[in-house]
Amino acid sequence: MSVQEIIQAMDNNLNAKSRVLTSKMIVHGRRSSRTIESKNWVVGIDKAFTEYLSPPREKGTKMLKLGDKLWTYSPQTDRVIQISGHMLRQSVMGSDMSYNDMMEDRPLIELYEATLEGSVEIDGRSHWIML
Repeated sequence: MSVQEIIQAMDNNLNAKSRVLTSKMIVHGRRSSRTIESKNWVVGIDKAFTEYLSPPREKGTKMLKLGDKLWTYSPQTDRVIQISGHMLRQSVMGSDMSYNDMMEDRPLIELYEATLEGSVEIDGRSHWIML
């Protein structure tokens, strides 16, 4: 197997055509930390919908990504806002992650140039070494 085929196989394992997941993000602030939980529905790399489940302050906030466009809905204001331009560089929910980071879902093959250095057996299983 070539290094490109290995990376493509990794991409295929990581990125299903569609998926539903629940996630937790712990945001550490200066005085305290908080945990933000969300449920995410994803189709390919161009369509995603996220609903925040907790904490109560964020509950009901929703995000919709279609291609390179992103909208947020806030139940507190009952408004939909399109996030674009410089706003994409802003923090998501007070975290270190920006909206741009969140929307980034490029295949690994586009992000890495690797070389296959060999293989090693660990616990009876063969593993590739890539740099």
